[in-house]
Amino acid sequence: MKFTKKTSVGAWLKKGEEIKDEDIITIASQIKEIEGGQYGPQQVCLAKTKDGKEGNVGVNQTSINNLIDAYGEEDMDWVGKEVKVWLMKDFKDGKLQYKMYLSHPNAEMTEDGFVIPN
Repeated sequence: MKFTKKTSVGAWLKKGEEIKDEDIITIASQIKEIEGGQYGPQQVCLAKTKDGKEGNVGVNQTSINNLIDAYGEEDMDWVGKEVKVWLMKDFKDGKLQYKMYLSHPNAEMTEDGFVIPN
């Protein structure tokens, strides 16, 4: 997996509005690492919702691990694949905000993490 840096990525899909918990979205680009995240570099990809809206989504390490389990180690193989959105509210910087995870569409969340049924 090879990441490239980009400083501006355009519009973001809004969690809880344009993408909701358990939505199925399509990955529309390889992962890009951008500078300027609140906590350092951030991994981002372009995604498309079922209604055709395109925008960026952050891809955290848990999501990257899930996508590797689902589709392999090369992020170019993820482009065009459907993924399930998991939105959870959590306190961050004193505010209740959505935390987002991506997984295979058939994955289930268990006490051991995300599991793709056989």
